[in-house]
Amino acid sequence: MDTKMSTTDFAEMLNLQLTEVQMLESMFSNPGEFIIDSHDALAELQAFVDGEKAYESLDSRVGFTIRIKVSSAPVNEVELVCHLPHEYPNILPEVFLRTPSMDRESSRKLSEDFHDFLAAQETGQILIGMLIEWLQQNAHIYVKKQLLVTNSSKQGTDKEEKTFTRLWIYSHHIYSKFKRRDIIEWAGELGLHGFSMPGKPGIICVEGGTRQIDEFWFRIRRLNWKRLVIKEQEVVELDGKKISSLCKFENFEELNFEVQGGKGKRQHMDLGKFYEFLQERDCAYIFPLFFGVEGKGVGNTV
Repeated sequence: MDTKMSTTDFAEMLNLQLTEVQMLESMFSNPGEFIIDSHDALAELQAFVDGEKAYESLDSRVGFTIRIKVSSAPVNEVELVCHLPHEYPNILPEVFLRTPSMDRESSRKLSEDFHDFLAAQETGQILIGMLIEWLQQNAHIYVKKQLLVTNSSKQGTDKEEKTFTRLWIYSHHIYSKFKRRDIIEWAGELGLHGFSMPGKPGIICVEGGTRQIDEFWFRIRRLNWKRLVIKEQEVVELDGKKISSLCKFENFEELNFEVQGGKGKRQHMDLGKFYEFLQERDCAYIFPLFFGVEGKGVGNTV
């Protein structure tokens, strides 16, 4: 628990969140407009607010998607994806946009301007309604008149991509169960390969079509991090090759190499096992970029 907030404070925040969800459900009542990530999560949070569950045992957060129509064409809609930290509205919500009917540049510009608007808002008040209003008033400006010919429900096909990208990301640490969940879910949603290694430091590698890699980076860098940097970015022209033929990892997974317990929630991975994992995938060259030393065998921890 955040030492600056009491159980009563969290109960107040979560009660506001649940009230906001009820309001949004009534505003977007048509089928498919408002999609809750998990009704079980809402029930768990309500039990905490009602005093029937301890905060320390909470394993859920409020999450939902709102589909907002931005023009007369039925395919032209923006999806607002919201994840509410337990401290919201004392802190900003974690949100991002899905824009299947927009080209890459329009989508990027809309997301940047949208997040600039969010960053300018004061905390302490519920904000999702204001974000929806901004999108309703402004999103149509970014929508191209001509729709994409390709299937808008499937992003990132080889035909849409000209380059393949592999991104190596360093984080001071990755402990949060919600961040770990987001990393895995977003990589899966975007069809990316690679891995996430939680602990201190935290390491993420994602590979796939450049558009999807850019979207993944755009999302995670807007989460709250002590430090998050790109250590290496590898870009390869596809030239007719399939994206899968350039991947060094079969899928996306979270690594767990004999976690060593430390004080509090500190976790350290066995770097020897991690180095062997990289070696097996012809990626050992990246090890010194993260740790400043050449890799060695099993049994080395940091």
